[in-house]
Amino acid sequence: MLFAGVKLMIVGMTTVMLFLCLMILFISIAAYLTKGEAAKEVDALEKERAFQALKRKQAKEATSTDADEDIAVIAAAVAAYEVERFAQA
Repeated sequence: MLFAGVKLMIVGMTTVMLFLCLMILFISIAAYLTKGEAAKEVDALEKERAFQALKRKQAKEATSTDADEDIAVIAAAVAAYEVERFAQA
């Protein structure tokens, strides 16, 4: 009975090891066959990241000028309020 258990363990472990080796082999084959497509995808991702960085930079510059305009509008509103308030007093 003990021998049957050891035999079953060895058969099971061998099966798992063979399956994992075959899986590694198939993944390596798939990586080799798709190497060109992967390079194209990497190039496309780099271009997209550069475009997004440029877009963020332009948005940041636009935001800074918008902030300056917002500050000017708020300052004008406060000045108008103070003129109105002091005119009534």
